[in-house]
Amino acid sequence: MADRKRLLILGGTAEARRLAERLAAKETLEVITSLAGRTSAPNRPAGKLRQGGFGGVEGLRAYLAA
Repeated sequence: MADRKRLLILGGTAEARRLAERLAAKETLEVITSLAGRTSAPNRPAGKLRQGGFGGVEGLRAYLAA
């Protein structure tokens, strides 16, 4: 679907994983969960996964703009 909205979840909790699971089932959303990368084998959430920090506020701002 071309008009899917992107949703970034700052994850790392069971609640964030459950939220990703529910929202990834919606065809209108592209769910991306970002994990800081502090766990070597994280419990993978539904949707896309991004691992590693953003490099502070400016890095997060740049990621969101892109």
